[in-house]
Amino acid sequence: MKKIKCILLVDDDATTNFLNEELIEDLGIAEQVHVALNGQEALDYLNHTGKFKTPDNVKYPTPNIIFLDINMPLMDGFEFLEQYHQLPKSRKAEVVIVFLTTSDSHKDKLKQVDDKVVRDFIEKPLKKKDLLKIIDTYFEDKESAK
Repeated sequence: MKKIKCILLVDDDATTNFLNEELIEDLGIAEQVHVALNGQEALDYLNHTGKFKTPDNVKYPTPNIIFLDINMPLMDGFEFLEQYHQLPKSRKAEVVIVFLTTSDSHKDKLKQVDDKVVRDFIEKPLKKKDLLKIIDTYFEDKESAK
């Protein structure tokens, strides 16, 4: 099975994060999984600031995939995307962003997102078939995800 280096889960719901982390671990598809509780924490992760600041920045590698919730306090998924575009290319690299949603109410708004970095949207929590589809679609082999 393909294994990528890092997945960043961005969601304020502890239960959803727990379920998503468990699925990723059970499938063994990522070397590391990190969690940010809102868009601002996700930006801190990508910028190695706030609670994600370390002397060598190795502990928090650039994620291959960001699973991004839409509704979060402080900074929601759409606000995160606005700020994400301002990041230097080196911080974004080849990141695949997938929106996570709990309802169909966001589908129309998501379809209007003219954003090449948002590759897909799926319902949360993650399901095995959806997660494997994302991995298979965007990561050809182990080497391409490192």
